[in-house]
Amino acid sequence: MKNPYKFWMIISLVTVFAAGTLCGILIENIILEKREHNRRERRDNVRFPTLETMALELELTSEQQEQIREIFRQNDERLRSLHKDIRVEFRKLRTQIMDEIRGVLNDTQKEKFQAMIDRYHSERRKQFESRRNGPPKEKKDKGDQK
Repeated sequence: MKNPYKFWMIISLVTVFAAGTLCGILIENIILEKREHNRRERRDNVRFPTLETMALELELTSEQQEQIREIFRQNDERLRSLHKDIRVEFRKLRTQIMDEIRGVLNDTQKEKFQAMIDRYHSERRKQFESRRNGPPKEKKDKGDQK
């Protein structure tokens, strides 16, 4: 090679690129996955014991298990009823707040406010749909299928 600087510049460029790629992979694997793991761990470690767990640890008889199953069933109905009542009350409160806000606005502001609320509802619907449908499925290339 006639120009030794050219060789060292190419080697330096390749080394910096490789170091950047390696750092990016490490950061993703160590930091970002650790955050996700911590988030999952926080959510998963505080759960009421299941009937199966209670049966094993408390050595429940089959009669006791059936009684506890019935307690769970009855409370599930109560919780559903409570949740429904809360939603109804929340909807009333939200409507009242919106009416009070509209009372402060002029006609032009009311139109803009309604457009803002419509955008909000649209975004919420999109979020709901994406959560309901789950994460997007990856498309496979035809070359990947065997």
